[in-house]
Amino acid sequence: MTHPDKAARPCGLEHSPKRRQILAGAREVFGEMGFERASVDQVAARAGVSKATVYNHFLDKKTLFVACFSEEADALRDALRCKLLRSEPDGEIGPALQAVGEHLVSLLLAPAIVALYRNTSAEVARFPELGALLFERGPAAMHSAMAEYLRRWHDIGAVHLPDVHAAGVQFFMLCKGDLAVRSQFGVLPDPLEPAIVATVQRAVAVFLAAYGAAPASPAGAS
Repeated sequence: MTHPDKAARPCGLEHSPKRRQILAGAREVFGEMGFERASVDQVAARAGVSKATVYNHFLDKKTLFVACFSEEADALRDALRCKLLRSEPDGEIGPALQAVGEHLVSLLLAPAIVALYRNTSAEVARFPELGALLFERGPAAMHSAMAEYLRRWHDIGAVHLPDVHAAGVQFFMLCKGDLAVRSQFGVLPDPLEPAIVATVQRAVAVFLAAYGAAPASPAGAS
């Protein structure tokens, strides 16, 4: 899928500090006002740049809106991938899955990510491509990263996964429990960390009950 604002930016501006400055201001404005009420003038003022500078980087308000939240989705995906790449199968699988699950849920409940889903869900009907883009670059990419991580445990016999991708999705969803939906309604428990730990513990227990490798039979057993 082509990034919606790829053709709208002059070459060399994709990673410029000014662009990041504009996106930071835009996230604040869109987060406070939504797409319809927000204006490019307000974004420019919040970012501390001129309106012309905004249009030098982004074609229009819609392009700016999509770029804001697609890049948040990319950051979430990359943070999980970094954690999984550093987490080579070693030792007991239970504690390893617990650590990965807690990291995943902490990422999903970060204020910026909660705001991303809250703001974009309100605009998916207006921009159907936004939903497809965010799913592809956010949850779908994270499911794939989790599947590849679990595959490494499968390959050493710690779990038996008939469908590795399905198992990745299932572990991802189990770890969220009800915390993700609670975050959307602003009713997360306080303190949050014990709730994350307990939710992931239940997720790991269910996952290993379903997919944990059967213990080896004692020598001579029939």
